[in-house]
Amino acid sequence: MARNRVHIQASPEEVFAVLSDAERYPEWVVGAAGIRDQDEDFPAVGSRFHHKVGSWPIGLKDHTEVLESDPPRRLALKAKARPLGTATIEIELRESEAGTEVLMEEGPGDRLTSLVAGNPVADQVLRVRNAEALARLKRVVEGTPEAEPIRERELTGQRILITGGSSGIGLATAEALAREGAQVALLARNELGLAAAKRKLAEHGAEAVTVAADVTDREGLEAAIAEAVAALGGLDVLVTSAASIAFGRFAETDAADFDATVDTVFGGTVDSIRAALPHLEGSRGAIVVVGSIAARMPLPGMSAYAAAKHGLVGFLDTARIELEESGSSVTLSLVNPGAVDTPLWSNLESSTGLLPPEPPQPAVYSPESVAEALVETIRHPRDELTAGGFARLQTLFYSSSSSIAKRALRALARLEHTAGDRPAGEGGLRGGKGAGETEGGFGGRPSVAVKALGAWDGMLRAIGR
Repeated sequence: MARNRVHIQASPEEVFAVLSDAERYPEWVVGAAGIRDQDEDFPAVGSRFHHKVGSWPIGLKDHTEVLESDPPRRLALKAKARPLGTATIEIELRESEAGTEVLMEEGPGDRLTSLVAGNPVADQVLRVRNAEALARLKRVVEGTPEAEPIRERELTGQRILITGGSSGIGLATAEALAREGAQVALLARNELGLAAAKRKLAEHGAEAVTVAADVTDREGLEAAIAEAVAALGGLDVLVTSAASIAFGRFAETDAADFDATVDTVFGGTVDSIRAALPHLEGSRGAIVVVGSIAARMPLPGMSAYAAAKHGLVGFLDTARIELEESGSSVTLSLVNPGAVDTPLWSNLESSTGLLPPEPPQPAVYSPESVAEALVETIRHPRDELTAGGFARLQTLFYSSSSSIAKRALRALARLEHTAGDRPAGEGGLRGGKGAGETEGGFGGRPSVAVKALGAWDGMLRAIGR
């Protein structure tokens, strides 16, 4: 006997109403090709509906009969698809706190069928098939039919919310999107920074919505996202860019600073997605997360930041599969830049009172180049993108030459803690530092690889891919 369970966010009466409509069985029963007719009193005991199973050239016509019916708690059916065999299906509905728990049990319906299908291997095959059937039933009852994700998105008129939008990559992305005709909302902690960012966008003729919230304050974040969505009239894209970082060796980093970094970078991203997801479901929306090459390799001196970025990879990979399995059309993308010239690197929470030395210019990208990669990912969603050729070389070097890379990273760690002479001020872990600036003054350069990506996508659009 194959057993499957699913939770459906609807009452038992609503679930049983679907089970009582034979015309809807092809919407959720795997293999059902159509209903030819049904008895008027279905699903009364003894009533039948006549179905077609499979497709040409092996389509079979037979019937399903009701063995037991106890609305809205239980329905037992005997399905026939002769000469392949018969099956007994028992469906029980149990009211739960947030909906209905549905239990389906299926087994051979006669002695001959049991000789072929009455074994553990056949039961496992049935469980896989019925898992798909119950997933479909859930979508049918909850009114969330499977929809195809948008694979090519026009930006004009798109309603886009950006967290960490008062400076750095977030603000640079807002500027790029505004130039494309998108409607932009900015979310950050610092209201003065948001006002400065709003003025900067206005200089380019763009009117931005601004909402103040700390991404580590779940209730405040949910309220701010709801406010932004209301002001925009809906939501098509979420870009998460909020970040604050504790700098220092792990053993020297205050535990509260470590936790605050993880709460902001990981927890803030997760909670932003959780709050925005219901709005995005209705618009076949997209989520683009600003990651880091620290998601794919160590970053000495920033263990909490690296842990948070690594955690985002696991979270996004898992959530993406869950969304796809549930039939959601929302896409999840991760964009991993290398070092970027933003104010973030002067607002680190330092355990030693010093900041690391300025990164060499060839290794630092401009925020505009990362924004360009984010915009292209919004246009053409992809699971993951490393932004910049040098950034790709860094992750490739670590993954393919681990022992050499580790020696190089140890040297980098030593350099970070002994070669710098920049005093650390008050860090940005517990207070917003965004002030309407995109650059940090390190001379970030454009990315040739990102430019090439944009040119390639533009060529594909021009030829009507």
